[in-house]
Amino acid sequence: MVERTLKLEINDGTWMVNITTDSNDDGKYELLHPAKEAVVNISDEHMQGFDYSIAAHEGTPYKLLLDDIVLAEGAVNGGGVARGSGVV
Repeated sequence: MVERTLKLEINDGTWMVNITTDSNDDGKYELLHPAKEAVVNISDEHMQGFDYSIAAHEGTPYKLLLDDIVLAEGAVNGGGVARGSGVV
């Protein structure tokens, strides 16, 4: 396992970011409003995924990073919510 920094760049809103390993989830969010940064353990030997949910004003830009790697980037839609998932 390697310690990496998970970071969300956003000016306002609320959010939840979760990292899962295989199909197992420990039930804890790695980033939960108001925290914008957390140290996470990432394994090169196991597939890990992430999912996020952001509620903010329409057009609010955000960027989710793992160290210097951009995992997700965009702006909150007209419904005031941005959601997504991917592989770390």
